[in-house]
Amino acid sequence: MKMKKITLIDGNSLLYRAYYATAAVGNLMTNKDGIPTNAIFGFANMLDRILQDEPDYLMVAFDAGKKTFRHELQKDYKGTRKETPDELIMQFDLVREYLDCRHIVHHEMEGYEGDDLIGTVSRMAEEAGMEVAVITGDQDMLQLVSNHTTVYRTMKGVTQLEANVPATLKAKYDLEPDQIRDLKGLMGDASDNIPGIKGVGEKTALKLLHQYGTVENLSEHLDELKGKMGEKIRDGIQAGLDSKQIATIMRDVPIDFDLESLTRQSDDEAKLADFYRRYDMYSLLKKMEQPRTTSSEVSYQLVNQAPQLTKDFTLVVGVYDNNYHKSIVLGYAVYSDEACFYISYEDALKDKVFQEVLKNEAIHKNGYNIKREMIASRWNGIEIQGYDYDMQLASYILNPSLKDDLKVVSEFYDYHDLVYAEEIFGKGAKRHIPALADQAKYYLDVAMMIHRLKSDLISRLKQDEQYELYENIELPLTYILAKMEYNGVKVNVDTLKQQEKALSGRIALLEKEIYALAGTEFNIASPKQLGEILFEKLQLPNGKKTKTGYSTAAEVLEKLVGFHPIVQKILDYRTLTKLNSTYLVGLQEQVFLDGRIHTMYNQALTQTGRLSSTDPNLQNIPIRYEEGKKIRQAFVPEYDYILSYDYSQIELRVVASLANVHALIDAFNHDMDIHTKTASDIFHVPVTEVTKDMRRQAKAINFGIIYGMSDFGLAEQVGVSIAQAKDFINRYFATYPEIKEYMDRVIDFAKKNGYVSTMMNRRRYIPEINDKNFMRRELGKRLAMNSPIQGSAADLLKVAMIKVDRLMQEHHVQSKMILQVHDELVFDVKADELEIMKKIVKEGMESAYPMAVNLKAEGAIGKTWYDLK
Repeated sequence: MKMKKITLIDGNSLLYRAYYATAAVGNLMTNKDGIPTNAIFGFANMLDRILQDEPDYLMVAFDAGKKTFRHELQKDYKGTRKETPDELIMQFDLVREYLDCRHIVHHEMEGYEGDDLIGTVSRMAEEAGMEVAVITGDQDMLQLVSNHTTVYRTMKGVTQLEANVPATLKAKYDLEPDQIRDLKGLMGDASDNIPGIKGVGEKTALKLLHQYGTVENLSEHLDELKGKMGEKIRDGIQAGLDSKQIATIMRDVPIDFDLESLTRQSDDEAKLADFYRRYDMYSLLKKMEQPRTTSSEVSYQLVNQAPQLTKDFTLVVGVYDNNYHKSIVLGYAVYSDEACFYISYEDALKDKVFQEVLKNEAIHKNGYNIKREMIASRWNGIEIQGYDYDMQLASYILNPSLKDDLKVVSEFYDYHDLVYAEEIFGKGAKRHIPALADQAKYYLDVAMMIHRLKSDLISRLKQDEQYELYENIELPLTYILAKMEYNGVKVNVDTLKQQEKALSGRIALLEKEIYALAGTEFNIASPKQLGEILFEKLQLPNGKKTKTGYSTAAEVLEKLVGFHPIVQKILDYRTLTKLNSTYLVGLQEQVFLDGRIHTMYNQALTQTGRLSSTDPNLQNIPIRYEEGKKIRQAFVPEYDYILSYDYSQIELRVVASLANVHALIDAFNHDMDIHTKTASDIFHVPVTEVTKDMRRQAKAINFGIIYGMSDFGLAEQVGVSIAQAKDFINRYFATYPEIKEYMDRVIDFAKKNGYVSTMMNRRRYIPEINDKNFMRRELGKRLAMNSPIQGSAADLLKVAMIKVDRLMQEHHVQSKMILQVHDELVFDVKADELEIMKKIVKEGMESAYPMAVNLKAEGAIGKTWYDLK
């Protein structure tokens, strides 16, 4: 006869984990009335997974309150725990209401924890001949493990369950389940403020338990313990015994219900649907109304020739390496209503019909990070066209703080049938190419996930009024970036080598000068040795010693420049060695056989919408120093010229437009020097009488306001007192009251809605703005003020890139867009196309978006990127 199954859920643990798993990514879910729902949403998803096992009996246990019998044993039990966020407290009543809608029994009991109820019911269930499953995040529940009780611990938030049976504990700890409380007694538990024996960690505790079995038995053999550890244990044995008692889960709580009352009942579907609607959980409502097939129920085909494809499909390219310009392709996974198969790269290379389908723009494809897929496949000889949906971009727009990981993203959107890539491919030194069947299973699971979540993400984009941002900006841009990356930028390696040689000579000379000033040779790159030279041998002031030695950070050394000539030389040495290793040597290693560098633009990374680049980071080539600027001499045209256009003061123009500052709008539209104009306005002097110092201060205020700079920050930057800086800021806001009103408006909106938006409706979620911590709230305010400005500037440049690219196609030019760096676009231009390219780029950038302020793009031309300075 089949044993009955009972599932016991630690409600507090699951709800806490669900809350922090989603709160950590920055977008705290709320319904339309602003009620937080992230914890209940995660809890509900986890419960759906648990119910797939179809338990016969089910109970959720909660803690009844703060005080239990354990507080009588130890007054500060759990005293170190952080205060529960109000946003989570509000959701405890919600989860109880949710459980009632599903007719799931939940219990709590004054004076006891939910753990004790679970301990008692699990004992009763075992005695009744049932199979018991306990769901929790707490390690101390492992003491309940037995031949008929499996404890499942939530891992990675609430997305994975780790099954623990007696053999698991034996393999991991070499302990019996009942010894878990002894382990806690000896080593304590910081999360519950259980002290244990001071100085005893897990390693020592396990060693003692392997020898003595229990804390009680250990207490009878204290005289056998040697050395300092023996003294610690003798001094703390009573604490160990008390801690064990506190860690022991009660299994005889006087409960007032029986097992039969826990029988699993059917959901009240009407109430459950109403609950989902009230709290805007439409993905759960959809799942409830349309039961979903899981990946394990889908049959996959591993083919050596692709079947005929005539309809749109989801395509996943098996790109093995992170750098997709250099990566091999393992294969192609196709998922659609008419086909579900995986074909290896080798077979795809021979299948000309399949390749024609991949190139056919009329057959639309869905994907994830389609730029990577297109480029990697193209490097490997197979071209893909016709992508019209990118889940990575859709997800990024909806929540820019969400980690760009297939598993994390799919879980966030309520899809739980995907494993972490590292489970298939391994990690670090253990990374490997899996068997073909394992590749097929994983990549087709990914394809199915993309296919099934598409309508949900598109619906969310439309609901948030962000679909145009996705459809008209991010999606077309990804094709432009793919073109730029694949084309690359030509680099003269000989120039880099010459600069490396010259710089190495300067570094060697600096080394000798530093050694002479120090009176000895030492490792300049070692903070420990450098600290000893500066603060002990040379006796420089303000040396702060830590456990690892003196701090020699740049900000520390910059304050010491006037005390000894060695300090400036060390700063110069650091700058030059960084330039040499990271750029002059590093860039040589990044040049491909075609003589070009092929960077990777990150389109779904920053929270403001700005692009960044990696392998190599071409946006971070330092140009503050002449040596850094000269690195750009190595970047040369394939054709005849390097052409660059840069937006003039784009962020200040955005501020003027967003805040509708008439004085600044008028100044910009009449091509006035904006910093001179600001100085004239706030210092009440004619433009002709503005001094260099006034303009410098006005410039600092103009840019400082964008970043929410405080009076203290401004004082440091312009070298005035805090009182003077405060006066400058007050004068600025008095002169341009629209800016102050705009900033206040944005902060209020962020507090109420949890996010701010750009001109083109890109959102940035700012949970910090309602944080209990003052510093976090202030950070939230600065982010709220700055993000719409930075984000709008980023969006404008993206629109400009799309317009310029379209104009280049319309004019059939061969010149190429090769780089995007901050507010600058860089082109490789043919001599006979120079004039038309100047016109195209200027027109495209200056007409990017209708604003009250005219956009202005300024151009430069040269034989190298350096010549454009």
